[in-house]
Amino acid sequence: MPAVSAIFLVAALILAVVIGPQTRPWTWGPGMLALGFSVTAALPVFWRKGRFTADLGLTVLGMVTAAWFAWRAWISPVAELGEADLLLLAGAVGSYISIRAIEGNAPAERILLWGVALLLLANVVVVGKQVIDPSFTPVFRSRAAGFPSGFYAHYNEAANYLIASSLLVAGAALFGRQGLPTRVLWGLIAIAGLAAVYFTRSRGGILGAAVGCGVFACAALAIAQRRKARWFAPALIAIPVIGLAIGGFLLSGWEDSQELRRAGSGIEGIFDNNCRLYFLGVALSCIGLHPLAGGGSRSFSWECYRFWEKDIQGAGGARPELVHNEWLQSATDYGIIGAGLLTVLLGTLAIVALIRILFPGPSREAGAGDAWRLGGLAALAGMFVQSCFSFVFHLLPGILLLGICLGQLSRAAATPAGTSKRVGSQILISLAALACAILLLPTGWKGTRVTQILWPSYLSKVAVTSNEARVGALTEAIGLWPQPTFHQERAAIFHENASSGLSAVFHEPAERAITDYRKASQLNPYDPGLAINIANLLSQLQRDSEAEEHYIKAISLQGGMEAGFRSHFYLALHLYHKGLRLFNFEKPEIALNILETAAVHMEEAVKQTPPWVINIDGRNARISIYESLGTCREAAGDRESALQAYDFACGIPTGNRVHYTAGVLIGKTAVEAWLRRKPAEAMFYFIAARNRVATAGDELPQGVTPSQRAEYLAYLDRTLTFLKGAKIEPSKLPN
Repeated sequence: MPAVSAIFLVAALILAVVIGPQTRPWTWGPGMLALGFSVTAALPVFWRKGRFTADLGLTVLGMVTAAWFAWRAWISPVAELGEADLLLLAGAVGSYISIRAIEGNAPAERILLWGVALLLLANVVVVGKQVIDPSFTPVFRSRAAGFPSGFYAHYNEAANYLIASSLLVAGAALFGRQGLPTRVLWGLIAIAGLAAVYFTRSRGGILGAAVGCGVFACAALAIAQRRKARWFAPALIAIPVIGLAIGGFLLSGWEDSQELRRAGSGIEGIFDNNCRLYFLGVALSCIGLHPLAGGGSRSFSWECYRFWEKDIQGAGGARPELVHNEWLQSATDYGIIGAGLLTVLLGTLAIVALIRILFPGPSREAGAGDAWRLGGLAALAGMFVQSCFSFVFHLLPGILLLGICLGQLSRAAATPAGTSKRVGSQILISLAALACAILLLPTGWKGTRVTQILWPSYLSKVAVTSNEARVGALTEAIGLWPQPTFHQERAAIFHENASSGLSAVFHEPAERAITDYRKASQLNPYDPGLAINIANLLSQLQRDSEAEEHYIKAISLQGGMEAGFRSHFYLALHLYHKGLRLFNFEKPEIALNILETAAVHMEEAVKQTPPWVINIDGRNARISIYESLGTCREAAGDRESALQAYDFACGIPTGNRVHYTAGVLIGKTAVEAWLRRKPAEAMFYFIAARNRVATAGDELPQGVTPSQRAEYLAYLDRTLTFLKGAKIEPSKLPN
């Protein structure tokens, strides 16, 4: 059974790396299914006489930590995110269980190590090809960035995988009990894997690899000294050289990586980049909301919005769904209790592994035990360092490697420490194995079916682009595994159909999109994007009160992320169109109040949004709001405020056309002054009107033709000629 468990664990890792290296939980299905079989095959091993040994204290600590994370994920406010974290937790616990069943069984260990080594080699080959051809993707149609990433979509996650796999293989190559040719081959593969980290250009990955190699070197020297290895003395003398090599790898990697990102910036650019520090500050603010228990799975993804400040964090155009620091992510989502338990567990395992490296058990176990503990300790150190800069443990491959490392660190001596301890550990680990199998097998099968259904539309190199096919696939996927993202993606297709269709066929796809957005919002009530999409569609359907309700909800959810969701902007547009519909020259008060509110929201949008996000369409909308506001004020008899609105619109880039409208208003004031027998004042206003209309140039308000402008200018010129002929001098601006 250990060999069977090893086969399925290797299969799970391969499927996770090739198909599921992303945050979409349904793509984890094949890997989770294989892991479920691995855990099931491991279960009988723990009850085989003399086969399993574990420390009861470590097992209890691990169970308490897992139970806390499982409970908080189970009751998380967003079920989809809680389920994703539960699957990741099951992945870590499941791979740990499988490793504990495999340890000590030579064929099973050989299967596992060869599987990890060959998969690592395959990734190195793909990275090499991507160095030559950056557009190459082995499985998917595209990658997230141009740097080499192996089978992964993003270079950061690829670097994390390369670090862990390389150091695990390196441990077996140095102290494993396999033959010398095998160990030499594994050593070469490990070196190639670490070299590939350099080419991913992941700065956190390069640092993680350097730290992992440093830990590996120190632990390897301790083992060599204890075992009186012949190469210990030369290695000890070479410590400065090893240190310089690791330091050179780090500095050169950072220099080249930064140079590729921003030419000429060098290493200094890394330390000048404060964006991750801002992220950490936002995370600390989120932790302050619920310091002990946390906000639930991925709660940072919606709580961060309220703490976002444009002047400090920038515009906030992209959704910061995860903290780029896994320890702070755990504290945000699972509280100080969760982060504390995790820290104690990892620290205890590392200390126990170090003690067992320095003071091993029986000699018959020491060889394999040294190899596993060395690889597990170094790999965990490398991954942990990179996890301080990226969310590497929120993908299935990273979490499987984490479980493998923890299993290798907790490897006990071959001789049972005591029957009572062994039985207690057997019971606890068997319960954990049953829980993992119950979760992984059905969910893995469901995810596998969904992956098969959605593969042509989302992942295959030959994309299925027809909306009908995509809607059909999403509908089938929703029937198997209803998730808010599926409803949202199907709604987006309906939304696109509604936006591109004629007015006669707008209502049906719009209503279908609203229905799907509502279902997604019920499943994830904290997503401002869902609320704003519903509001925009309701606005187009002229269901004003419903639309405004959702706009207000979106504003409350988005916090300081106006640049990302633009709720104030879209509400301003909605109120603008509503005001135009309700405008009546005889009763302008209703439209006036609406347009005043529209202007307030537009200014809030401008305040929180950089110019490149507002863009020319946004500027034109802002101009139109103030132009219409001026018209309403003018209709209400408040010409002074109307002129203020026109002047404000003229001051906006591309707002030149409103000078014409302002000129016409000033011309009316001039006529009234003339009728009140104030020719000097009238002269002043006629000159001002002539200047404003001339300033507008060829840019005219909607509905005004060049001939009308020319006719009005001619009227003003005739009037001014008449007044000048009458020897009238313009007065100063009246009080």
